[in-house]
Amino acid sequence: MDVCNETTTEAVESFPAPPSVRLSEVWRRRLANDRAELVRFWPVVQNMVVTELRVRYQRSFMGFLWTLINPLLMMLVLSVVFSSLMRIEGGGGSYTLYLLAGMVPWTFMAGAVTESSVCIIMNESLIRKIYVPKLIFPLVRVLINLITGMLSLAALFLLLVPLGARPSAAMLFLPVAVGLIFAFTLGLGLLVATANTFFRDCGHLVGVFIQAWYFATPIIYPVTQFEESQRWRFWLNPAFYFIEIFHDILCKGAWPPLSLVLTAAALATASLGIGYVTFKSNEDKMVFRL
Repeated sequence: MDVCNETTTEAVESFPAPPSVRLSEVWRRRLANDRAELVRFWPVVQNMVVTELRVRYQRSFMGFLWTLINPLLMMLVLSVVFSSLMRIEGGGGSYTLYLLAGMVPWTFMAGAVTESSVCIIMNESLIRKIYVPKLIFPLVRVLINLITGMLSLAALFLLLVPLGARPSAAMLFLPVAVGLIFAFTLGLGLLVATANTFFRDCGHLVGVFIQAWYFATPIIYPVTQFEESQRWRFWLNPAFYFIEIFHDILCKGAWPPLSLVLTAAALATASLGIGYVTFKSNEDKMVFRL
C-alpha cells in the first residue's frame, strides 16, 4: 500500500508542467499577424480610400478641389472674425498664418476621430459577409483624412509667402510632425471605434468632446494671450503639444524644442498602444454587437 502511494506521488511530481505562455509573446504574435494581414489586405485599404474620395466629390463641379477650398474658406472666416472683429493677434506674427498652421492638423485629427467612431457600425454588412480585418476600417478613415490634410497643408504652403512667412530648414521636420499626430490620431480612432461599437451613445459624445477640445486648444488664440501663471493648464491638453509643433515650424520657422517633441512622441506611443490593445482585446466580440 505504501509502495503504491509512493509510486503515484513520484509520477505526479515527475509529470511535466504545462508550458506557460508569456503575455508579451501573445501580443508579439498578434502584432506579427496584424502586420502580415495589413500587407495582404493593403490593396483593399487602397481601394477603399480611393473609392471614398471619388464618391465624396463625384457629382461636384469643383470635384476634388473642395478638399482644398473647404478648409481655406473656414480658415479665412475665422481669421477675419478673430483678427479684425475681436482684435486677436498672432503672438508676434501674422494671426492668419497662426490660425492656418493650427487648423490644418486639428481638422485632420478631429475628422479622423469623428469618422472612426462609426467606422465599424457603418461597415456592418461587409463584416458579416466576408472576412476583412476590422483593424483596417479605422485605419482607412484616418488615411482619408490624412490625404485631405496633406492637401490642405500644400495649399497652406502656397500662402506662406503672401502671409509673410519664409521657407526655413525647420520645415524639414514636418514629416516627423505629421507622423506623430498620425500615430496619436490612429490610437484615438481605435479607442472610439471600440467604445462606440459596444456603447452607441459614445458616437454622440465624441462630437461634443471634439468641439469642447477645440476651444480648449490654442488654435484660434495664441498662448501668449494668457499670463505665465495660467499657461500650465495647456500642458494638461494632449493636443497642445502637436499643435505647437506645427506653430513653431510654420509660424516661427524654428525647430520645435526637444522637450515638446519628446512629450508628443510619448503621447503618440501611449495613444497608439492603448488604442491597439483595447481594439484587439474586443475585436472578436464586435460582431455580436452589430
